Amino acid sequence: MQLPFRQITMEDKQAVEACASHYNYHLCEHCFTDMFMWRGHYGTEICFLNGFLLVKMHSMEDKTPRYLAPIGEGDLGAALDALESDARERGVPFVMVSVAEEMIGRIQAVRPGRYDFVHPNEDGDDYIYLAEKLRTLSGKKLQSKRNLVNRFRAAYDGRWSYEDISPESTREAYAYHLRWCQQNGCLHNAAFEGETCAIVLALENFAALGLRGGMLRLDGKVVAFTLGCPATPDMYVVQIEKADHTIAGAYQMINQQFVLRNCDGVEYVNREEDLGLEGLRKAKLSYYPAMRGIKYAAVPKGMKL
Repeated sequence: MQLPFRQITMEDKQAVEACASHYNYHLCEHCFTDMFMWRGHYGTEICFLNGFLLVKMHSMEDKTPRYLAPIGEGDLGAALDALESDARERGVPFVMVSVAEEMIGRIQAVRPGRYDFVHPNEDGDDYIYLAEKLRTLSGKKLQSKRNLVNRFRAAYDGRWSYEDISPESTREAYAYHLRWCQQNGCLHNAAFEGETCAIVLALENFAALGLRGGMLRLDGKVVAFTLGCPATPDMYVVQIEKADHTIAGAYQMINQQFVLRNCDGVEYVNREEDLGLEGLRKAKLSYYPAMRGIKYAAVPKGMKL
């Protein structure tokens, strides 16, 4: 019998976060905001079973169902069995993706020897930084970032401002996203349509999701914006960051200003993956992450991924 998966909705926020509270993994996948805003892009569906949150998504390549590891409290082995049964009923290979390294031991404890754990590639691994480093940009490694911030401040003294996004200013943030897409030649790029839908969902539900955001203005015009939210007691996740790349220091300013205003109470900031995009990878590495959030895939023993 197939599990009663359905599309995730805003009404699921409390229950999803209750299940996630039993873990403190530094990956973004079980953050409710991420699951909700990207639900169309990844076909995210959920159900609850005996104290666990079960999540089904689809691969981007061929839309084959994939599962996240169960999170919650109770009989983890039974939850894993239920997911495997669901895959059999659907006639698809059973694959769990984005399995946190700390989760592997829990799975092996309840179903020893059943799964192989593989690391498909680095494209989906999260970049996780010390919040203090992003606030201060201290140290020799981040000197170039400090220099860009200082040059921006000097060049645009009295002309720039940062403001928190409010439910009333979300339309302006969306309008900037469209300008950014046009500037970068991706306004009608299919790969960015999913991101646009995700941004719309995030901004339309800005307050209910508990999102925080910021906009950087130059001469009153928005030149950058960002969105993020707390994901675990010690970590913030930044879901979206856009800036005018022709303005030196704009990306560095929006990055630092957001962390300064929102991440005082956390140790880490997760800036998510690079998707295999070389420019994005270079930019994320240039901030020297404190660690990578490695995402494993779990498959039945001997099965080829």
